[in-house]
Amino acid sequence: MLLLGLGACAEPPGPSPEQQALFAQAVDAEVVVRAAKNAMRFETLRVEAPAGATVRLVIDNAETTSPAMVHNVVVVAAEADVERIGQEASGDRLPDDPAILTATPLAGPGERMAVVFTMPPPGEYPFICTYPGHARFMQGTLVSTP
Repeated sequence: MLLLGLGACAEPPGPSPEQQALFAQAVDAEVVVRAAKNAMRFETLRVEAPAGATVRLVIDNAETTSPAMVHNVVVVAAEADVERIGQEASGDRLPDDPAILTATPLAGPGERMAVVFTMPPPGEYPFICTYPGHARFMQGTLVSTP
């Protein structure tokens, strides 16, 4: 019985080897989108990096209480794509849609997840969380500078 009790108190596994590699990868810039603690919103509403740069996009989920507060960052091509992608996506299951420019994996409470990508041409690109029901409230802007 004592062994079972100790196993139940074990910490959850750390980042996957793939995520460890993404955080170790050399990039031109890192941008962090922080999800608010105990709320369905992004604290970070605007991030920017130079066009053409290799960027590590990080979702930092500050949630501490609810296991349902799982978040990601999905960057789309235009504001007109936000509602459609938000409705068609289901967390990590994203539609095969050319409007999706990049996406982080889902980050559970207290987790940080990343994706490395090349910044698109100069402009403003919306980002959303695609966890079911979150896209309406969790939106921001990725700015690609000249």
